[in-house]
Amino acid sequence: MSINTWPGGHRHAMSQSEHGRWNAANYPGTRQLCSNCGKPTGRCEDDTLWDEETEEPLCEDCYKEQANGGESC
Repeated sequence: MSINTWPGGHRHAMSQSEHGRWNAANYPGTRQLCSNCGKPTGRCEDDTLWDEETEEPLCEDCYKEQANGGESC
């Protein structure tokens, strides 16, 4: 997996079309991936669901599974 860096090496605002091109060419781009299953979380830094032990981001399904003690819903 590649390192997620900003275009030009600095954080800055991008238009939706620039953002889309960056994500397409630099997977996962600025997408947040679940630390458990590797799928996109559909979230950003402000509304991240966190793994209680590792403090890594989780998707909703993995977060719900963790809340249920590791049992599938």
